[in-house]
Amino acid sequence: MKTKSKKEHNGKSSISVDALVAKAAAVEKLVAAAKKQLRMVKVEHKAARKAFKQAKKAARRARKEAKLAMKAGKANAKKAPKRAKAKPVSARLITSRATEVQSAPLHMVAKKPAPGLMPPDAIIPPESRANS
Repeated sequence: MKTKSKKEHNGKSSISVDALVAKAAAVEKLVAAAKKQLRMVKVEHKAARKAFKQAKKAARRARKEAKLAMKAGKANAKKAPKRAKAKPVSARLITSRATEVQSAPLHMVAKKPAPGLMPPDAIIPPESRANS
C-alpha cells in the first residue's frame, strides 16, 4: 500500500496576492448581489401577503352581504298560493279530439327553395299541390 506523502510548502503559497485580492473582490460583489436579491424577494413576499389579506377581507365582506341579502329576500318573499287540482277530462271530450281533422302532413307544406337554384316557372304553389 502506498502511504500519503505530505508536500511541504516551506511557508510559500502557490497563489499570488493579486489573485487573492481579485477573488475577494468577486466574492464581495456576489454578496452584495445576494443581499439585493434577498431584499427584493422580501418586498415581493410582503406585497403578496398584503394582497392576500385584502382579498380575504373582501371575500368575507361579500359573504356577509350575500347572507344579509338572502335574509332580506326571504323576509320579503311571499309564499305562492297552492294550485287547484285540474278537473278530470270527460271521455266525450277525448273522443271528440281524436276525430278532429289534423293539419296537412309535413310533405305537403311548401318550403321556399334557395333563390337561383330553380327557375320560377318550375315552382309549384302549395295551393295547387293540396288539390292534386
